Amino acid sequence: MTSRRTAGRDRGRRVLPAVLLTLALGPTAAACEAAVPSSQPASTPPSASPAASGSGDGSAAPRTTPWPGNAALGIEALGAADGPIAAAINDFSQGIATEDLALMRRAAEGLAGLDVLLPNLDRISIYEPMVPFADRYRTAIRSISAAATSVMAAIDAGDAAGITNSSRELVDSLELYTAVQPELAQWVNDSIEQRRLLVR
Repeated sequence: MTSRRTAGRDRGRRVLPAVLLTLALGPTAAACEAAVPSSQPASTPPSASPAASGSGDGSAAPRTTPWPGNAALGIEALGAADGPIAAAINDFSQGIATEDLALMRRAAEGLAGLDVLLPNLDRISIYEPMVPFADRYRTAIRSISAAATSVMAAIDAGDAAGITNSSRELVDSLELYTAVQPELAQWVNDSIEQRRLLVR
């Protein structure tokens, strides 16, 4: 006898409510790819102190102000997680596009575990300029985790309406994440200089 849990996972393709195919995951996934940290950020985050022109005697101010504590380590951890998060978003998008419940569930399972990143926000929140970013990031991650857990439960139960509703919630949560990605990319770029300061 096949359990409801197994049936929810293995039902495979062509069983999703048609409304799911209207979910706008394409832009979300594209935003993830576009926000990958680069060597030249679009703008300087509040933590960076651009080199001053000096007083005319050839001297210059330091390029950056050192971050306190483990803020650099916290930012690096969030930056390292960005790639896997983007991959999970792409998988979830592909699962919807191909009506593949198994793929959707695997992607949701990965996204549901993002709470593991939250302790890194305590590291960076000790630095005042990072607090607004940390608050937005925390809201996004908690929302993603909760919505992804709901997606998994709905798929396991074979609940078509639940799959639709929880998937919409997950899409909205992912939009919160992509909204903070550009700032994350800037902080990650600035952390390169911070690591240099730590080893001096």
